[in-house]
Amino acid sequence: MRKIFGFALVAALFQLGSVSAQTPAAGAQTYPAKQLRFIVPFGAGGGVDIFSRTLAQRMRDQSGYTIVVENVPGADGNIGADLVAKAPPDGYTVLMSAVTLQIINSALQPKLPYDLVRDFAPISLGTTAPLFLAVHHALPAKDFKEFSALAKARAGKLNYGSSGTGSSLHLAGVMLDNATGNQTLHVPYKGGGPLMLDLIGGHVDFAWQLLGVMQSSVDSGKVRLLGVAASKRYPSLPNIPTMAEQGLPGFEAETVYGIMVPKATPRAIQEKLNADVVKALESTDVKKKFLEQGMVSFPSTQDEFANYLQTNIAKYTKIVKESGIKKD
Repeated sequence: MRKIFGFALVAALFQLGSVSAQTPAAGAQTYPAKQLRFIVPFGAGGGVDIFSRTLAQRMRDQSGYTIVVENVPGADGNIGADLVAKAPPDGYTVLMSAVTLQIINSALQPKLPYDLVRDFAPISLGTTAPLFLAVHHALPAKDFKEFSALAKARAGKLNYGSSGTGSSLHLAGVMLDNATGNQTLHVPYKGGGPLMLDLIGGHVDFAWQLLGVMQSSVDSGKVRLLGVAASKRYPSLPNIPTMAEQGLPGFEAETVYGIMVPKATPRAIQEKLNADVVKALESTDVKKKFLEQGMVSFPSTQDEFANYLQTNIAKYTKIVKESGIKKD
């Protein structure tokens, strides 16, 4: 009887082990079996929200996903990000990441409740929106060469606005000073809206800004664009040269959005989600909708996203350290 019981126990354990080993794969085969939560760590109506809802709608249409977009704002996106970091790693709670801001937060705030690399699995980059160098229309600089000469002549007096200390707009200004050797004065605002009002009014001389935020001001001639901080010219503005073309090789500053899940999410589910996200991002209608909002569709592999994180965390950590920037 003991032998029979022993054989039965071994067989049962073997069967249990086989079932356990197959569970992640089985879960991936049925994924998604329920509603996904797209966590947007900002309020409704902003760039990440528009990106998330556009992508969610396309994934519903093409792949039959059931997705609810939840806005969880607060603490520069850190509340929503922390919620996802601590969520069950089953692929049903997804962070719609403001990647650039999260990278900057990691550089400026070493005591965050989560770690961008340790706690998240990157699924795919989503969109990129390059920053443009914009000047008030009355500034006597018709191109970047004239602008740089003016900044040198008015050392420490030419000023630029940003959406806040430590924002991507601020760090682009720091990068420009470092690259040119000029000294300009930073004027922080509480958001991009107040900044644009003062740029249009001539209270600040220039700013780095997203096209989607200032398109109407550009069209009306209230501000003038001198360059784009991207690797290539923006599709709808082919006459605006890149900063690299104007003597600053490698000068790139952009706002990037992406998709992430908790780190322990089964790899098979990560791969399934990546495939469906990339398919949506590559669709013609989604690309068109993003361009209308000043964004370019930017799908990637998981490894490409991971490399992007590592490269830019190092980049912005260096900028923050060398400039001595402190978070407000």
